[in-house]
Amino acid sequence: MSMEILGQLPGGSPATPQLNFDKYLITQDAFARAVEKGNMYAVANQTGVTSQAGLSATTPVLTLANPAGSGVTGRLWMAAAHFEVAFAAAASVWLAVGTNTIAAVVTGTLTTAHRNLKLGGTNAQGNKVVPFLAATLPAAPVAIDLLGVGLTGAITTVPALAPMAKWYNGGTLIQPGTNLSIQTSAASGTSGMLCVYFWEEVSLIS
Repeated sequence: MSMEILGQLPGGSPATPQLNFDKYLITQDAFARAVEKGNMYAVANQTGVTSQAGLSATTPVLTLANPAGSGVTGRLWMAAAHFEVAFAAAASVWLAVGTNTIAAVVTGTLTTAHRNLKLGGTNAQGNKVVPFLAATLPAAPVAIDLLGVGLTGAITTVPALAPMAKWYNGGTLIQPGTNLSIQTSAASGTSGMLCVYFWEEVSLIS
Protein backbone atom coordinates (compact mmCIF):
# COMPACT_ATOMS: atom_id res chain seq x y z
CA MET A 1 0.00 0.00 0.00
CA SER A 2 1.29 3.44 -0.88
CA MET A 3 0.15 6.96 -0.16
CA GLU A 4 0.59 10.05 -2.29
CA ILE A 5 1.19 13.36 -0.50
CA LEU A 6 0.39 16.55 -2.37
CA GLY A 7 1.93 19.88 -1.48
CA GLN A 8 0.69 23.42 -1.95
CA LEU A 9 2.57 26.70 -2.00
CA PRO A 10 1.20 29.67 0.04
CA GLY A 11 -0.29 31.15 -3.12
CA GLY A 12 -2.27 27.97 -3.80
CA SER A 13 -0.20 26.46 -6.61
CA PRO A 14 0.83 22.78 -6.33
CA ALA A 15 4.30 21.86 -5.09
CA THR A 16 6.29 18.72 -4.38
CA PRO A 17 6.74 18.04 -0.63
CA GLN A 18 10.38 17.97 0.47
CA LEU A 19 12.24 15.19 2.27
CA ASN A 20 15.35 15.52 4.41
CA PHE A 21 18.44 13.29 4.08
CA ASP A 22 16.77 10.63 6.26
CA LYS A 23 13.75 10.67 3.91
CA TYR A 24 11.43 12.19 6.49
CA LEU A 25 8.86 14.72 5.33
CA ILE A 26 9.89 18.28 6.13
CA THR A 27 7.33 20.56 7.75
CA GLN A 28 7.77 24.15 8.85
CA ASP A 29 6.33 25.90 11.85
CA ALA A 30 3.72 28.49 10.77
CA PHE A 31 5.29 31.21 12.93
CA ALA A 32 8.73 30.61 11.41
CA ARG A 33 7.19 30.64 7.93
CA ALA A 34 5.53 34.01 8.56
CA VAL A 35 8.85 35.42 9.79
CA GLU A 36 10.66 34.04 6.75
CA LYS A 37 8.14 35.71 4.44
CA GLY A 38 8.72 39.08 6.18
CA ASN A 39 5.16 39.33 7.51
CA MET A 40 5.77 39.12 11.27
CA TYR A 41 6.21 42.14 13.54
CA ALA A 42 6.88 42.72 17.22
CA VAL A 43 6.56 45.71 19.54
CA ALA A 44 7.22 46.26 23.23
CA ASN A 45 7.22 49.20 25.62
CA GLN A 46 10.74 50.44 26.20
CA THR A 47 9.81 52.06 29.52
CA GLY A 48 7.06 51.45 32.06
CA VAL A 49 3.67 53.19 31.92
CA THR A 50 0.83 53.56 34.42
CA SER A 51 -2.34 51.97 33.08
CA GLN A 52 -5.80 53.46 33.38
CA ALA A 53 -8.29 51.98 35.85
CA GLY A 54 -10.85 49.95 33.94
CA LEU A 55 -11.60 49.58 30.25
CA SER A 56 -10.64 52.97 28.93
CA ALA A 57 -10.44 54.78 25.59
CA THR A 58 -7.75 57.05 27.02
CA THR A 59 -4.04 56.31 26.67
CA PRO A 60 -3.85 52.53 26.89
CA VAL A 61 -0.28 51.39 27.54
CA LEU A 62 0.24 49.83 24.08
CA THR A 63 -2.30 49.56 21.25
CA LEU A 64 -2.43 47.83 17.89
CA ALA A 65 -4.74 49.61 15.45
CA ASN A 66 -5.51 48.51 11.91
CA PRO A 67 -6.57 51.63 9.99
CA ALA A 68 -9.64 51.46 7.77
CA GLY A 69 -8.58 50.84 4.18
CA SER A 70 -5.22 49.31 5.12
CA GLY A 71 -5.80 46.35 2.81
CA VAL A 72 -4.40 43.88 5.35
CA THR A 73 -5.61 41.69 8.17
CA GLY A 74 -3.51 41.55 11.32
CA ARG A 75 -3.11 38.13 12.94
CA LEU A 76 -2.33 38.31 16.65
CA TRP A 77 0.23 35.68 17.58
CA MET A 78 1.15 36.71 21.12
CA ALA A 79 0.22 39.31 23.73
CA ALA A 80 1.94 39.82 27.07
CA ALA A 81 1.98 42.21 30.01
CA HIS A 82 4.64 42.65 32.67
CA PHE A 83 4.63 44.67 35.89
CA GLU A 84 7.67 46.20 37.59
CA VAL A 85 5.64 47.82 40.40
CA ALA A 86 2.97 46.16 42.56
CA PHE A 87 -0.66 47.23 42.17
CA ALA A 88 -2.34 49.32 44.85
CA ALA A 89 -5.40 47.08 44.45
CA ALA A 90 -5.72 43.67 42.81
CA ALA A 91 -6.59 44.00 39.13
CA SER A 92 -7.63 41.80 36.23
CA VAL A 93 -5.43 42.15 33.17
CA TRP A 94 -7.52 42.02 30.00
CA LEU A 95 -6.97 41.68 26.30
CA ALA A 96 -9.48 44.23 25.01
CA VAL A 97 -10.73 45.14 21.55
CA GLY A 98 -12.57 47.87 19.69
CA THR A 99 -14.62 46.38 16.85
CA ASN A 100 -16.64 49.29 15.45
CA THR A 101 -15.18 49.45 11.95
CA ILE A 102 -16.84 52.79 11.11
CA ALA A 103 -15.82 54.61 14.32
CA ALA A 104 -13.33 57.45 14.46
CA VAL A 105 -9.71 56.62 13.76
CA VAL A 106 -7.30 55.72 16.54
CA THR A 107 -4.76 58.46 17.21
CA GLY A 108 -1.76 58.70 19.48
CA THR A 109 2.03 58.47 19.72
CA LEU A 110 3.54 56.12 17.15
CA THR A 111 6.14 53.72 18.46
CA THR A 112 9.63 53.77 16.98
CA ALA A 113 10.79 50.48 18.49
CA HIS A 114 8.55 48.04 16.58
CA ARG A 115 10.42 45.72 14.24
CA ASN A 116 9.88 43.24 11.47
CA LEU A 117 11.12 39.92 12.85
CA LYS A 118 13.03 39.26 9.63
CA LEU A 119 15.75 41.35 11.20
CA GLY A 120 17.87 43.42 8.88
CA GLY A 121 15.75 42.67 5.82
CA THR A 122 14.56 45.20 3.27
CA ASN A 123 11.11 45.09 4.90
CA ALA A 124 12.53 46.37 8.19
CA GLN A 125 9.32 48.30 8.83
CA GLY A 126 6.58 48.34 6.21
CA ASN A 127 3.81 47.50 8.65
CA LYS A 128 0.22 48.59 8.01
CA VAL A 129 -1.11 47.73 11.48
CA VAL A 130 -0.05 50.68 13.66
CA PRO A 131 1.36 50.34 17.19
CA PHE A 132 0.61 53.33 19.44
CA LEU A 133 2.13 54.16 22.81
CA ALA A 134 -0.49 56.60 24.11
CA ALA A 135 -3.55 56.13 21.94
CA THR A 136 -6.94 57.73 22.00
CA LEU A 137 -9.52 55.11 21.06
CA PRO A 138 -12.90 56.02 19.55
CA ALA A 139 -14.66 54.25 22.46
CA ALA A 140 -13.85 52.17 25.51
CA PRO A 141 -12.91 48.66 24.36
CA VAL A 142 -14.50 45.36 25.30
CA ALA A 143 -12.55 42.68 27.17
CA ILE A 144 -12.34 39.38 25.29
CA ASP A 145 -9.73 37.49 27.30
CA LEU A 146 -7.89 37.47 30.62
CA LEU A 147 -4.09 37.41 30.76
CA GLY A 148 -3.91 37.25 34.55
CA VAL A 149 -4.33 39.20 37.78
CA GLY A 150 -2.01 41.91 39.08
CA LEU A 151 -1.51 41.71 42.86
CA THR A 152 -0.43 44.01 45.67
CA GLY A 153 2.36 41.97 47.25
CA ALA A 154 5.96 43.15 47.15
CA ILE A 155 7.47 41.91 43.92
CA THR A 156 11.05 42.23 45.18
CA THR A 157 10.73 39.15 47.40
CA VAL A 158 11.22 36.68 44.52
CA PRO A 159 14.18 36.38 42.12
CA ALA A 160 12.14 36.92 38.94
CA LEU A 161 8.62 37.24 37.59
CA ALA A 162 7.51 35.88 34.23
CA PRO A 163 5.36 38.07 31.95
CA MET A 164 1.65 37.33 31.64
CA ALA A 165 1.99 35.97 28.11
CA LYS A 166 -0.54 34.17 25.94
CA TRP A 167 -0.08 32.75 22.45
CA TYR A 168 -3.01 33.15 20.06
CA ASN A 169 -1.16 31.57 17.13
CA GLY A 170 -2.69 33.92 14.58
CA GLY A 171 -6.22 33.01 15.67
CA THR A 172 -7.34 36.55 16.55
CA LEU A 173 -7.82 38.70 13.44
CA ILE A 174 -7.38 42.47 13.64
CA GLN A 175 -9.47 43.68 10.71
CA PRO A 176 -9.31 47.20 9.20
CA GLY A 177 -10.99 49.70 11.51
CA THR A 178 -10.45 47.65 14.67
CA ASN A 179 -8.01 47.96 17.55
CA LEU A 180 -6.53 45.87 20.33
CA SER A 181 -5.02 46.81 23.70
CA ILE A 182 -4.13 45.33 27.09
CA GLN A 183 -6.03 46.97 29.95
CA THR A 184 -6.33 46.60 33.72
CA SER A 185 -9.36 46.81 36.01
CA ALA A 186 -7.38 48.95 38.47
CA ALA A 187 -4.49 51.28 37.70
CA SER A 188 -1.12 49.56 37.62
CA GLY A 189 1.73 50.54 39.88
CA THR A 190 3.28 53.88 38.93
CA SER A 191 5.16 53.63 35.62
CA GLY A 192 5.27 49.89 36.07
CA MET A 193 3.38 48.26 33.19
CA LEU A 194 4.97 47.09 29.93
CA CYS A 195 3.27 45.22 27.07
CA VAL A 196 4.35 43.10 24.11
CA TYR A 197 2.65 42.03 20.86
CA PHE A 198 3.70 39.71 18.04
CA TRP A 199 1.51 40.10 14.96
CA GLU A 200 1.47 39.00 11.35
CA GLU A 201 0.11 40.98 8.40
CA VAL A 202 -1.57 39.08 5.55
CA SER A 203 -3.76 39.95 2.58
CA LEU A 204 -7.19 41.11 3.68
CA ILE A 205 -9.37 38.26 4.93
CA SER A 206 -12.97 39.19 4.10
